[in-house]
Amino acid sequence: MVKVYRCKICGEGYIGDSSPTHCPFCGAHEEHIVPAGDWSWPEVELTEVSRKNLVAALELEVSNSEFYFCAARKASNEADQVMFKRLAKVEREHADTIVKLLKIDGPDISKNKDECSKENSNNLRESNERETNAIQHYTQFLALATEERVREVFSAIIEIEKDHLSLTDGRF
Repeated sequence: MVKVYRCKICGEGYIGDSSPTHCPFCGAHEEHIVPAGDWSWPEVELTEVSRKNLVAALELEVSNSEFYFCAARKASNEADQVMFKRLAKVEREHADTIVKLLKIDGPDISKNKDECSKENSNNLRESNERETNAIQHYTQFLALATEERVREVFSAIIEIEKDHLSLTDGRF
């Protein structure tokens, strides 16, 4: 029987016979997927520290999304093209999630910036570096966050970025 599920991280809905192992939009792990009626976006009062860290996270996610759109266009094989394009969309979803927490209008994310290498191996290396950087920053931001919702989002995104890191480990 088809059911409707919702991701507690990005808020997006999913229709399927069972809960997915990962959110198809933001990549959150299965424990963050719930029946759609069991969750709604919580109101959060942000501290100045969390606000500052979320703004920095938003900049990271926008930059990473634009990089991945570029890498997808320049990928030397179809598998990497698909991977980079999916990563671009996931990072864009992370940016959208952060925008919701900040209660601001989202920035435009360009699919056409030329912010990557012409060489696929260089883009794989840079992907690895970007994911490592994001994990390091989000781990610091998590340690400073006092709001339960902000902690939940940073924890989930750290796990997602670790998944992304595993896609490029040893490939360059």
